[in-house]
Amino acid sequence: MPSDGEELLALAGLLRDYRWVDLSHTLEEGIPAWPTHARFGRTLYESYEYGDLALHYGLTMGEHTGTHLDAPIHFVRSGPAHYGVDEVPLDRLAGRAATIDATDLGPDGLLSADRIRAWEEEHGRIGAGDGVLIRYGWEDRWATGPEGRRFLDDWPGLGEEAAQHLVKRGVSLVGCDTMSIDAKASGESPAHYALLGNEVYIVENLRNLDRLPPFCLFVAFPLKIRGGSGSPVRAAALVPR
Repeated sequence: MPSDGEELLALAGLLRDYRWVDLSHTLEEGIPAWPTHARFGRTLYESYEYGDLALHYGLTMGEHTGTHLDAPIHFVRSGPAHYGVDEVPLDRLAGRAATIDATDLGPDGLLSADRIRAWEEEHGRIGAGDGVLIRYGWEDRWATGPEGRRFLDDWPGLGEEAAQHLVKRGVSLVGCDTMSIDAKASGESPAHYALLGNEVYIVENLRNLDRLPPFCLFVAFPLKIRGGSGSPVRAAALVPR
């Protein structure tokens, strides 16, 4: 019977058969932000040039800055799902994920449950514990400064019926390459309520989804902020070489 060390070596060897795809935007000044949220900024506190022994910046940002995770408490006011990002189980944030291409939807479009069912017929059933990543092609609008304001215009999103379909499938999380899982025109945020109310976590502002096959291994771990409504994440995928 192999020892724990041997099993870990075998797992490490298996991982070498896969390549890493970085799915997070770089945090830098001037990136797109929700109008009412804190913008990313940094202040130099220590520097070699000033005679200090080390380099150190202080950071200013919101919980939903850049590529980030929404915790249930972000929209859920009470009940079993009223908890913060520090209580999100880590094993719910790592696992198989399906990537659905919806780049044809365009501004204010809604991804339907029928569209997800059609994807499943072609690529395989989305199962309990899976993640679902939706590519709208919106990352092409991501930029710093005034050019990045296009990222905040009329993005598409997940329809309410589609969100309920994924809840019934028992998925762990749903991600997108837009500012919000709901389309900008969806003023009542139905997808947020459907998903977070059923403890399906949300990852927003992803990138490089065009580099993923229909299924991959996805990971996205947040900062452990007590009672936090969300947190920036370093999201990544493992895909076969």
